[in-house]
Amino acid sequence: MEENKNINQGSVALISWIIIVFINFFQLLYVKYTLPGKFDWDDVFYYPITSLTIGILLIYLFLLPVFSRIRKLRIGLQIPLFIIHGITYTTIYIVFIFLQIALWSDNLALDSFPDAVHRFFYTDFHNIAKNYFFLLAIYIAVEYVNKRAKTLIKQKELENQLKEVKLQALESKLHPHFLFNALNGITALVNEDPKKAEKVIIELSDLLRFSLEGNLQALITIKEELGFLEKYLSIEKMRYEDQLEITFQIDENVDLGKRDIPPLILQPLLENAIIHGFKGFSRTLKIVIEISANKIRVKNNGSRLRKNIEFGTGLRIVQQRISHHNKLSTINLYEEEDFVVCEISDLDL
Repeated sequence: MEENKNINQGSVALISWIIIVFINFFQLLYVKYTLPGKFDWDDVFYYPITSLTIGILLIYLFLLPVFSRIRKLRIGLQIPLFIIHGITYTTIYIVFIFLQIALWSDNLALDSFPDAVHRFFYTDFHNIAKNYFFLLAIYIAVEYVNKRAKTLIKQKELENQLKEVKLQALESKLHPHFLFNALNGITALVNEDPKKAEKVIIELSDLLRFSLEGNLQALITIKEELGFLEKYLSIEKMRYEDQLEITFQIDENVDLGKRDIPPLILQPLLENAIIHGFKGFSRTLKIVIEISANKIRVKNNGSRLRKNIEFGTGLRIVQQRISHHNKLSTINLYEEEDFVVCEISDLDL
């Protein structure tokens, strides 16, 4: 499960407030240079430090806790409560700012503190209120980003779960499809050669153990896939004997130990070549399995392709499983000289 790293609302609010204070500080510097007698140099630094301190206390003790509580209420209540909250925040901020100025600055006497606050409410209340709504917007924006991130992660998890379900569905189709075809082959041998049929059943049990115990969703090596294919071929060779001739052509650049294909990919291609190749074909069926760095080809010299080519269950499952691991890979059926070719292209072997 992917970890969701939320943006901390308190940290963003703090950084935003620091930016506001710095803007105020540079404004005071500008005023000091343009109107030198308006206030002392001590006030240039004192006002921003006071504003920063009060702002941080209000953010963590009043703003964020109340923000969180209001956001849990229904929308109809949130708007009036935020207005009340904003007025309360602005009032507290103004009162504390002027109280500190009255206590520590020569520019305001303590006995004139009420009048100064009263005048400020009339003239500049809206400016302080803007700070509140700026912080409110930051809070809601961060909340939205966090919820959006959670939604995307949950969506990705659901997509992955859907892929797993699809693969499991393919796996459930693959086992009976393979089993039914193998049993049909054994049935044909039971009356003709019981001992051979017994050997085929033993080989089939090994194949079923591999396919049932193995994880069809994981990638395996070409070497492992070829090992499974040899067992399958031993069953088909017992059935068809000299009528079936199999040749492997593996490019020397292919890394047989690299895990790059899903299991049971070659078997359906070979099975398809045998079943359709023998239809109306009485000579020896020659099948060539070519494996190169970027493609796998299974060729047979049997019956020709029909005009309207339609993939059977086996090839459709292979196509879906291949595309799950590599969306660029495709399966094509075509004729090349005297062969019918089933090709998986755009691999990385």
